[in-house]
Amino acid sequence: MAPHADSSLDDDVDRLPAPARPSMSAKPPRLLIIGAGSRGNAYAEATSEASNGIVVAVAEPIAYKRKRLGEKHIWGKSGPSEGQEFKNWTDFLAWELRRRASAANGEDVPEGVDGVFICVLDEQHKEVIIGLAPLGLHIMCEKPLACSLDDCVDIYRSLLPGLPEVTTPSRIFSIGHVLRYSPHNMLLRKLLVEDKIIGEVMSINHTEPVGWWHFTHSYVR
Repeated sequence: MAPHADSSLDDDVDRLPAPARPSMSAKPPRLLIIGAGSRGNAYAEATSEASNGIVVAVAEPIAYKRKRLGEKHIWGKSGPSEGQEFKNWTDFLAWELRRRASAANGEDVPEGVDGVFICVLDEQHKEVIIGLAPLGLHIMCEKPLACSLDDCVDIYRSLLPGLPEVTTPSRIFSIGHVLRYSPHNMLLRKLLVEDKIIGEVMSINHTEPVGWWHFTHSYVR
């Protein structure tokens, strides 16, 4: 989470509890976390607490971060098994290509992943997404998508070949703009778009409700 997430300044804030975890499906989605920093751990925590998915692998160059996430969400104290930890996303890509080739030859292989959370540095998003695009996995990329318009266009083009010519794609690509799903924004959208409480909306001036920590954090970008 953000640096202020555990601040004592928020001790008097009433927080909504996480939604109840849904019943596990017969084949729950298997997820890889790329980047075991604060965001990677936040998504791993949310997956474990409020979804029917399971975190099965982590890719992270810093050993202690990789171990911390793995022990908490994947392998416990028993240590990682094959396909559960990678030093970086390129190691995962190489392993996954070998795994698929072996499976195609009828060999017994570990189960792969269905989707990936990309939680690396902003400037690395493009190379990771484009590198993984041919695998056809579901992808959730942390915001911002990229650092330039050209990089965004390159990402878009890399994902086009695998998209079917139907209105509902077979795989999901999303960006981690989590406030879109915050209770106050969802209620505001319902009032304006569905209930039309003030009639037709002709224009919008949106001022993001951020605190001092977000203004300070903006300088790192």
